[in-house]
Amino acid sequence: MFLKRSADSITVHSPAKLNLFLELLAKRPDGFHELETIMTAIDVFDTLRFTATDDSQLTLSCRFAPGTEAAAQGEDADALLGDLPTGPTNLVYRAVDLVRRTAGIEQGAKIELIKRIPAASGLGGASSDAAAALVAADIVWKLGWSRTKLSELAAQLGSDVPFFLHTGLFGNGMALCRGRGEIITPLPVTRRMHFVVVRPPGGLSTADVFRRCTIPANPFAASDLCDTLQSGTMTDIGRRMHNRLSEPSRELSTEIDRLTKSMLQAGAISSQMSGSGSACFALCQDPRHARRVAAKLKSQRLGVVFTASNCGVQWN
Repeated sequence: MFLKRSADSITVHSPAKLNLFLELLAKRPDGFHELETIMTAIDVFDTLRFTATDDSQLTLSCRFAPGTEAAAQGEDADALLGDLPTGPTNLVYRAVDLVRRTAGIEQGAKIELIKRIPAASGLGGASSDAAAALVAADIVWKLGWSRTKLSELAAQLGSDVPFFLHTGLFGNGMALCRGRGEIITPLPVTRRMHFVVVRPPGGLSTADVFRRCTIPANPFAASDLCDTLQSGTMTDIGRRMHNRLSEPSRELSTEIDRLTKSMLQAGAISSQMSGSGSACFALCQDPRHARRVAAKLKSQRLGVVFTASNCGVQWN
């Protein structure tokens, strides 16, 4: 998460993420799932501009970044990149409103959100933007809240928001997350990883995917991949990647199998869906390999195709 400050405003660049590993462990009494996931931030960013106002109004505008529609290969941008709500259903709006209610203030703000991360894709764009909004409101409104306070709010907003808050404020972009996702263990980033990401036409509802999932009798452990990320080859890493949500997602979208198979046919080391989908990613050896795989996938018009690398997110 990169920040640029001025007197009464702040600009935050919030990253997307990929789930290198995701396993379900149990169904919780609160209806959520106990899980274990390894997430890495990648160098694809939304931009949030937060400006304090003299009134009590919260206004939020959203648009795709210039050139993003071109990346959609001439197709309908809403279908390929997702819808952009601007009211209380937007997680950014909810995050800022939660800050106001928690702080007991009526300060207003003008929020501009420029999107590059496709929505409803399993890439964490909404959660990353919400974490950016929490940080921005805390700084611009001079609340001075602690790490613990911000983390409590992040957990209320969504399972992935704590990851983005911690990687943005306190981490280097990769973590093992447990519980609902709010228990964060930072992982050292010792290498650059290269990916090709494809978001097909149509997203998937996280709730719909989880409703169809089954808890495995013998869940896989994330520890093997944690170790391999430090010392194994890219092929070793690819063999240990895993996403339990791929199975229910395939029932909802035929695109998942099509994408992962196309990636392997294009020469990827490994391929997998991210989060609850619908985006899938290919693991590649180096930037040149990623560009070759991306070119082959773009020629098939599978959706929005872009290359990305993992990033150690900085706080300035």
